Amino acid sequence: MTRTGAVLCASCAVGLLACQSLAAPGDLIWLYQTGDTVFSSPAVAGGRVCVGSLDGLVYCLDADTGTLVWSHQTGGDVASSPAAVGGGVYVGSYDGAVYRLDADTGTPAWLYQTGGAVISCPAVAADRVYVGSCDHTVYCLDAATGGLAWSYTTGDWVFSSPAVDEGRVCAGSLDGVVYCLDAATGGLLWSYQTMGGVHSSPALGGGCVYVGSDDGAVYCLDAATGGLAWLYQTTDAVYSSPALGGACVYIGSHDDTVYCLDADTGALVWSYQTGGDAYSSPALRNCYLYTGSRDDAVHCLDAATGGLVWSYNTGGDVTSSPAVAGGRVYAGSYDGAVYCLQASACDGGEWPMFRRDSAHTGSADPCVTSTAPLAAGWNLMSIPLSPADPSVGSVLDKCAAAGNTLESSVFAYDPAGGYHMYPADFTQMSLGCGYWLRLVHPADEDVHGPAHVGNYPIPLDSGWNAVGHPHSAPVALASCQVTDGAETKPYADAVAAGWVATALYYYETGAGYHMLCTSGCEDDSLAPWYAYWLLAYRPGLVLTVPEP
Repeated sequence: MTRTGAVLCASCAVGLLACQSLAAPGDLIWLYQTGDTVFSSPAVAGGRVCVGSLDGLVYCLDADTGTLVWSHQTGGDVASSPAAVGGGVYVGSYDGAVYRLDADTGTPAWLYQTGGAVISCPAVAADRVYVGSCDHTVYCLDAATGGLAWSYTTGDWVFSSPAVDEGRVCAGSLDGVVYCLDAATGGLLWSYQTMGGVHSSPALGGGCVYVGSDDGAVYCLDAATGGLAWLYQTTDAVYSSPALGGACVYIGSHDDTVYCLDADTGALVWSYQTGGDAYSSPALRNCYLYTGSRDDAVHCLDAATGGLVWSYNTGGDVTSSPAVAGGRVYAGSYDGAVYCLQASACDGGEWPMFRRDSAHTGSADPCVTSTAPLAAGWNLMSIPLSPADPSVGSVLDKCAAAGNTLESSVFAYDPAGGYHMYPADFTQMSLGCGYWLRLVHPADEDVHGPAHVGNYPIPLDSGWNAVGHPHSAPVALASCQVTDGAETKPYADAVAAGWVATALYYYETGAGYHMLCTSGCEDDSLAPWYAYWLLAYRPGLVLTVPEP
């Protein structure tokens, strides 16, 4: 492998032992019992999970352990799903108020009183909060103060959660109309009348607005004009909100079915039958689709085929929409519990809150293909994406097709156990693990999967660690950080403190080792497809590689 030949569209990281979780996909990690039904969808940010319950409380839980960090009592049921952004947790309540709570303490920073129950989930974009109320109104509030910027009155309850993109705010109303408003002024840009109430929250992408209706149809509208591009008719009401990924629209219906539709034409790609109403809005991440159903289960589906990967039965209906972050799936249930389930091994992709982001666009980064030339000889490499199939044979299929034997030619390393050989010691390749790969014949290898979003933590053990690069573009080593317990330092300061060695080492086939450091070396940036030897002088450190 040569450094200049790699295509920079990758995503990797984490060490071998840390990657290989003891929990299998779909396993329960923890659950937290609230005092009533959890209709609300969790929001995951900063290692915390925030969610509402019909007991009137907003809960903040530790994302790793499920322990309670704080709770805040509102004056009514909390069916609204929180948006966690910028140190604030924004959520509505049946008491008619919109709250901003401090993300660390749960202390209210402000509340804004509307004239009806707030079931809609706040969208936060450009220092504004957009939310609907059962007083028939869409509100725009100042995110810092809660002051009213503007309001727009529809013909019925606004149960739908606004979506914000490119200066537009789109929301549905139970009057059957989809409204598109100017995000700055609240002026009406266009409206579209469906044949039923609109509980569904719109998703925005590719110049289109996708939304469901109680008339059983899924609509694709032109985002600029509101003109109908296509509609797909299901056999019952569509309360679910769409998830967009690649060229597909994913949505559930009360006819007990999850649909995958072609985003351009509305043609059916596949459908999956659940055992109850598919009320939950799907979450799309790492080529998997996660959704709840009124059959009491959380379902994980193959996003390409609709095949069931796994399901987990809770003790009640699951209308809460899953959140996916840090390789875990979080969802609420009518049994009053919040569930944390294992997503897939070292899943770095995220759909951390209702409609994916704080603006509720409902649009996910599509899976991409990354390619790099691997040379004949020894390659010190890492895989660049989260592959849908992480088995060695699938990831390195082009190498095998070029006439190379993979058995006894792929090696992983960890400081505690030394070298591990495929297939005797492992059968899957994990993000961020460094691998020695011996090839007789060169090959252009590719991996298909999602690019990682956000900073990426890589656990380190004492001794030499083989680590990979977790992003699709180079990242300067100087911008990386090292954490030891509660203390975090820039990489150069961690070197000065004696936590890690100055230089990392990468290997060029035919040219040998080269040094990488913050300054004064041949290279100063981590590159996709590469693995690096990093020497840590103490156990329990974490290397964080920032998003480019």
